[in-house]
Amino acid sequence: MRLAIIGAGSMGKWFAKFSKRSSWNTTITDINIKKAKDVADELDLDLAMNNSEAASRADIVLVAVPVKESPRVIKDVANSVNEGSLLLDITSVKEKVVATMHEIKANFELVSLHPLFGPGAKNMENKIVVSIPIKTGKKYEKLAKHLRKNGAKIVEMGAEDHDRLMMITQSMTHFLLLSYLSALKSMNNFKQAEELHTPISGHLFDLAKAFLNVDPTLCGDLQIENKYAPIARSSILDACRSLDEALEAGNIDVLEDIFKDARELVGSDKVKAAYERLYRKEK
Repeated sequence: MRLAIIGAGSMGKWFAKFSKRSSWNTTITDINIKKAKDVADELDLDLAMNNSEAASRADIVLVAVPVKESPRVIKDVANSVNEGSLLLDITSVKEKVVATMHEIKANFELVSLHPLFGPGAKNMENKIVVSIPIKTGKKYEKLAKHLRKNGAKIVEMGAEDHDRLMMITQSMTHFLLLSYLSALKSMNNFKQAEELHTPISGHLFDLAKAFLNVDPTLCGDLQIENKYAPIARSSILDACRSLDEALEAGNIDVLEDIFKDARELVGSDKVKAAYERLYRKEK
């Protein structure tokens, strides 16, 4: 298999490593040629000087560029994709990308993927990859089979469903962590609190610290480019205001309601299992 990766950022590099482990012939390029050359030299890949050159060499063309740039790059590179090849992207917001793919009069396959993991992942084992098929055939079938063989779980859905789910999975989660980190800045005794932590606060501290490895530009794109993200932010802000008003009024019954509703939503078995895992890690 010949793979061309357009974009030498963290996820482009991750898939370059995955491709090398798969013994595929791999070409990489980037708008920053020095960046692409550094990755090519480090991983012993072929270097292309531009997107067209990279695409013309490949059976699969993987676009791994920032969310805002993905539709434009996909449209531009489509003119250089070989007949019967597969053009795909791995961006985190799908509606604009998928709309662009539908506009392409292609004699090649098209699919939009979203790996639900970051560059810190060691492999594909037990990782979820969302797939939005546009025009698929043998190349996509071969790629999907290879991903599954390496432990990935592929979930197919539409672009709108994807972005609505990512509103919760990414936009809401990131907004909560960004708010938490912003609030910590005003706490003068944060260092001491970090040392005198409970299991729950300790895990939250660790999660926030791990989150700081995420690209801030990606965080911004998930809030700006996903048109459903404002719904998530408004829900959080409304919930915080309502809870604060209730507590200011001395109404703790609202906490009983929150716990009751959340337990019913999650399920008592999952609540118990999560609590046990919290303390199992102490061993």
